[in-house]
Amino acid sequence: MQKSEIEFLCIKGNTKCSDSTQVQSVRQYHPKLNSLRMKGFQQFIDLINKQSQHQHSTKICSQCTPQLIPTVFSYSIRTETHNRKSSETTFIIKKNQVETLPHSNSLEKNKKEIRLIPQKQFSIKRAITTKHEISKENQEINDLSTMIAFTNYINVIPPEKTFYKAFITKGNNGTLIRQCLKLRSWWLLIDQPNEELNLYWTQLRKQQEYETVKQYQLENVQFTKQQKKSINENIKFNIQESDLQLFNQSSILRVHNHLECNFQVCNKKALFYNMKNYYLSINEDPFKFIPLTYHVQKGSNDPAYLEFEEYAQTNNFNMWIIKPGESSNRGNGIQVANSINKVKQIISQNLHLNNSKKTFIIQKYLEKPLLYNKRKFDIRCYMLITSINNQFKAYWYQEGYIRTSCKEFSLDDVEDKFTHLTNDAVQKKNQNYGKFETGNKVSFNEFQKYLNDQHNYNFQTIVDQLKKLSTDIVKATYQHLNPNKLFYSFELFGLDFMIDQDIKPWLIEVNTNPCLETCCPLLARLITHLIENTIRIAIDPMYPPPMSKKKHLQESKNQFELIFSSTLINERTTQPIIKVDDIEHSDVDDDNQ
Repeated sequence: MQKSEIEFLCIKGNTKCSDSTQVQSVRQYHPKLNSLRMKGFQQFIDLINKQSQHQHSTKICSQCTPQLIPTVFSYSIRTETHNRKSSETTFIIKKNQVETLPHSNSLEKNKKEIRLIPQKQFSIKRAITTKHEISKENQEINDLSTMIAFTNYINVIPPEKTFYKAFITKGNNGTLIRQCLKLRSWWLLIDQPNEELNLYWTQLRKQQEYETVKQYQLENVQFTKQQKKSINENIKFNIQESDLQLFNQSSILRVHNHLECNFQVCNKKALFYNMKNYYLSINEDPFKFIPLTYHVQKGSNDPAYLEFEEYAQTNNFNMWIIKPGESSNRGNGIQVANSINKVKQIISQNLHLNNSKKTFIIQKYLEKPLLYNKRKFDIRCYMLITSINNQFKAYWYQEGYIRTSCKEFSLDDVEDKFTHLTNDAVQKKNQNYGKFETGNKVSFNEFQKYLNDQHNYNFQTIVDQLKKLSTDIVKATYQHLNPNKLFYSFELFGLDFMIDQDIKPWLIEVNTNPCLETCCPLLARLITHLIENTIRIAIDPMYPPPMSKKKHLQESKNQFELIFSSTLINERTTQPIIKVDDIEHSDVDDDNQ
């Protein structure tokens, strides 16, 4: 048998190519030819016919024929309807292997399946892929949900046919959440939770829900270069590893909208200890970012109280805000004191209404806050945390709002909550609620105009600092969240900040179950987009539409910005675990409860 010296063929195909002169490049079986490059599928066909004719005329068996083409070969035609010209595809044929490499500039409309054909059955066929394969190719490049899943090193394979089931409890605008899910035809809303439930959205953390979440053994595959490039270009996330895992979704996945042990973020005393420990671990002063704080557990004999008293006397500082260390929301139990004796009187009440032990957070009051038209305000922001496939991520929502008080700021009456507390649950009880701003809410854009007029200051500078503080919150707490490493979990948090007259931001608190009610046009728009974006980032990637369902979702701008990923973190610190006797319904920021 003669041995061919041709090592491989490289054929660049164009279905409209009519250049027959390239056939001469074959050079009639040139014995020293190691590579053959041809343009046009017609030349490839001519090469096959030439070999067939040569076999017939010489009556030599195929095994003795010089192998101008491999024993196994394939080709496919890719057409591009965008400009009515065929896209260019490179085929490398090397002995008995075939690899198809799409041209980098090709905008493929149809992808043809590779078919392996034995030499005895030489024929030129066009293989047609399924619609799923076409959509899958486009999905890998363009679909946000798929790219979000890839950043968690997972590829969720949609089921053939199924419906996912969701139970949304009443209260805190559950109607809006249901409306967003109704836009997804592959979701069913049910009246009562059951064993087949996929999404359990509640105001309160349900500990028993975490017992139903399973761990999965997944198959490892490798990222393609195109997938990595697409993720990096579209969502600015650089994949650090080469492997991802396949998860076959068949409506078996269950999720609760609260992270296990979320009290590590939302409980006032736990947040204080976690933030303090984190800043000390990186050699930062905690009280540059959070107001000076003391956690008093045993009344006036507590060491923390004695430390507070000494500081107040030494520095002659008498303005303090006292908050329950647990079981507080909507401003309940929060008081302002202007003397040590008043503070001592407040902390002497050591039992909650349910007779559970009460502890107190004593915090330095911001005597000189930045004011909005002479009234106190705070800033409400949002952060989404996801824990998927052991990948922990936090997203900052780019829009928030200003919450104003109804009365002009003054320290003359420290017991006037309408002056000192900006919570909606407090302010809505005042007769002037909504008099100055609709719903006592101001958009970031309106606030920027105010800063321009009054202070000549760029609000974006403040936002950047708020994002930094939010990232610190995650770094201080993420090691304590989802301690059982559940396969899939997420939660949306409400963050509250204040600004002093030096335009320096301070972290006040973090809320589970942030209020989602739409009391004014600003919130009607903002909250609606917030919920839709939350579903697109936290839910859609894990519950893709079945192949039998067409995905009809209106385009919606994603306003979540990735600010933390456990896979990309450089600084790793070990934080002490904060153990608290946490009540599941504590620290809920629902103004309508």
